[in-house]
Amino acid sequence: MVTLFAADIGGTKSELAIYQLTGSDGTSLLQKRYTNAEFTGIEEIIEHFLAEFDQVPQVACLAVAGVVGGGKAKLTNLPWDVDCRLLEKRFGFQRALLINDLTAVCSSLGMLKAADLLQIQAGCDQGGEVRGVVAPGTGLGEGFFVEFDEQVFVRGSEGGHTDFAPVDEEQLALLSWMQKKRQPVSYEMLIAGPGLANLYDFCKEYHLIPESAWIVEALNKTKDRIPVIVGGGTGTMSAKGDTPCPLCRRVIELFLSILGSEAGNLALKLYARGGMYLGGGILPRLLGHVSFDGFLKSFRAKGQMSGFMQDIPVYLILRKDAALIGAACFARLEMIKRSFDGR
Repeated sequence: MVTLFAADIGGTKSELAIYQLTGSDGTSLLQKRYTNAEFTGIEEIIEHFLAEFDQVPQVACLAVAGVVGGGKAKLTNLPWDVDCRLLEKRFGFQRALLINDLTAVCSSLGMLKAADLLQIQAGCDQGGEVRGVVAPGTGLGEGFFVEFDEQVFVRGSEGGHTDFAPVDEEQLALLSWMQKKRQPVSYEMLIAGPGLANLYDFCKEYHLIPESAWIVEALNKTKDRIPVIVGGGTGTMSAKGDTPCPLCRRVIELFLSILGSEAGNLALKLYARGGMYLGGGILPRLLGHVSFDGFLKSFRAKGQMSGFMQDIPVYLILRKDAALIGAACFARLEMIKRSFDGR
């Protein structure tokens, strides 16, 4: 059996899997998730994982949350480096590929089924057009998917590091507040996981909303403030049943508003008539607890282009391992391409 090793290496966790190289349904032979803080590098995680599999996969594809080039990658939010040639030598892979994690998410779009997606804006379905992806997680990933003449091209980018552009008085105050902490101010500093902590501190000062006692208690017990803020904003960890913390709820609303603006920016730049897709681990946790109306309002608020924005379908990716199956899909297509090229 010819097998493929795929990995999604994020800033917080890593998910690894083994697939059949010729498979196409996203079903893995073995799949595990690891917490990065428990390891010194990706090689250690791979070694732990492959020890449970009785053969060496012929092909490996690693989706990395960082800048990729020349067969090497440096993670943005971890002091880890990855080198394809070193991985081939250490683990015996015949071929190892490195791609950006958003390239992997974009690659998954052709494999996702209706059950893997939640449509939050119907729009007008335009098959064969450009699709865009925005994924807030530990970082803010952005990318695109192009399908033309039965050929597919996918690419992740570093768009999350572009300059934050405020659209109202509150966001102007936010920009000024953030500039006192760090410059330049990027979208990733506000609408990725760690950005929620910045929004919390800002909203507390700007809106003078008092902190809930149970939120303060929870924050004092953890180093990672993000789950507490999300849980407080959704009401899922409320001391009063499902009642959200007013400050945390305002943070989530501001988060969705800024995310909507930036998703709309990307949609315009890509002319993404094929749809915009929202990935990452934060947004699915808001479902059923927080309205996405604020996101859509900001997404559509593009002046003369507002009508165009309403025609773009918007989907939330529900499948948690989208980057993983995307990495596998990318590797399979690359192997097919290489066989045609005779390389």
